[in-house]
Amino acid sequence: MTVLYFVDTAILCLVTSYLLFKFLNRNFDYWKSRGVPFLKPHIFFGNYYDILTFKRTIGHSLSDMYNQISGPYFGIWVFNTPHFVAKDPEIVKQILVKDFKYFQDRTIASNEEADDLAANVLFIMKNPDWKILRSKMTPVFTSGKIKCMIPLMNKVAEDLTLYLTKLSMKQDSIEAKEVCAKYSTDVITSCAFGIEGHSFEKEDAAWRSIGKDMFEFTLYNGFRSTSYFFLPKLVDLLKIKFIPTHVSVFLKEAFLNTIDHRKFENSNRNDLIDILIKLQKEGELGTPIESTKIIAQAAQFFLAGYETTSSTISYALYELCLDRTIQKKLIREIRLTLKKHGAITYEAIQDMKYLHKVVQETLRKYPVLPFLDRATAMDWKIPGSNIILEKGTPVYIPMFALHYDPKYFPNPDTFDPERFSDEQINSRPTFAYIPFGSGPRNCIGERFGLIGAKLALVHILSQFEVECSNDTPVPIEFEPKTFTLASKIGLPMRFVESKRRPSFAA
Repeated sequence: MTVLYFVDTAILCLVTSYLLFKFLNRNFDYWKSRGVPFLKPHIFFGNYYDILTFKRTIGHSLSDMYNQISGPYFGIWVFNTPHFVAKDPEIVKQILVKDFKYFQDRTIASNEEADDLAANVLFIMKNPDWKILRSKMTPVFTSGKIKCMIPLMNKVAEDLTLYLTKLSMKQDSIEAKEVCAKYSTDVITSCAFGIEGHSFEKEDAAWRSIGKDMFEFTLYNGFRSTSYFFLPKLVDLLKIKFIPTHVSVFLKEAFLNTIDHRKFENSNRNDLIDILIKLQKEGELGTPIESTKIIAQAAQFFLAGYETTSSTISYALYELCLDRTIQKKLIREIRLTLKKHGAITYEAIQDMKYLHKVVQETLRKYPVLPFLDRATAMDWKIPGSNIILEKGTPVYIPMFALHYDPKYFPNPDTFDPERFSDEQINSRPTFAYIPFGSGPRNCIGERFGLIGAKLALVHILSQFEVECSNDTPVPIEFEPKTFTLASKIGLPMRFVESKRRPSFAA
């Protein structure tokens, strides 16, 4: 009897193991059966073991896969789910622009029961709600509206340079990413909430702490982001929050307190709050200004702009401290342009063509989000083939890999702003470079992010030169527990006060 018991148990274990193996591999013939090139998946993890175990950043991992396949597209698996990856810029254009009706939604989870604030953020929101709100929010980010915010940004940038002056007297090496995060925090709190962030005055400033809680490199934040992008069913099951509860409560209270203050004071700052109030009064938004849908847009302004602006500024400074020739050329342009305009104005910044090239090249090497995601809303035929992508198929565009493809950007590891001369731009496919996405669902805050980053660089480089310190990482080792490209140790460098400081008021 004992022998029979062990035999039965062994058979049961073998059958169970076989069935589990078949279940976990049930979709692993998906791309082969459709004639799509693919990378061999691993049981359970598919092609995402290194990403899901935080061994590699998603940008670098997708780039490795991109370089292993020579065709215009390929298939991978995230766990057991097949994902389509578009390599060819023309197919990318088809997805983002020409055939946008097939790709209106992102793959990221959107569940109001799990997180009502996050579900109403424009970046996450699904159609048709996304399309309606996007049309209402677009006027908020026109160049005219952003131009009115320049005085608010200039005030924060003046605080930034004063902070750097004081800090450089005490420290030989200054962590640029942290300083730039303080700047982006105060710019956004000022322009979106009409509140002084005080990030340069207090190391434990409330708004700066909220930004850290949302974006710092922790296992929980990694699990939260991974779940929303790759495990939407788990989000639905466990009601996982994309925005931590205390961050959500803080942002809601800040918005509502600002609204109450504006109504009482009848004041006007030409910031996001004023614009939202005006649109709501004119009936453009169609919901009460206190609604979660409206509060979510102010929250997105903070959450999206915070990392975009601070990363772009700090990575630009990092590359400038590595190449003093480029830095000197940029400083010369800044000085000549400010002498011409007499102040740091919107027009002066728009006049700085080399600065624009430097920022564009920074975004090529360090795109804030290293990939774009979409989901097919209906069956879609891959251009130039008879292959049909079924409705609901997740689609990835490996932006980081495209930006480092030597076919489009020779010697891609070299920082070269001249890649963005008119001649070079015209010589490569437009959709080989898409730091803000493209098409109807591109980044709505692109203008705001660019002007905020450029303005900070102008203020800094009109008063300081940047140099490598003993702590400056060369090369950078990236943190794998975050979806954004972030250095594990930050970006420390030396800030040296320039002998030729501007004699005019900014």
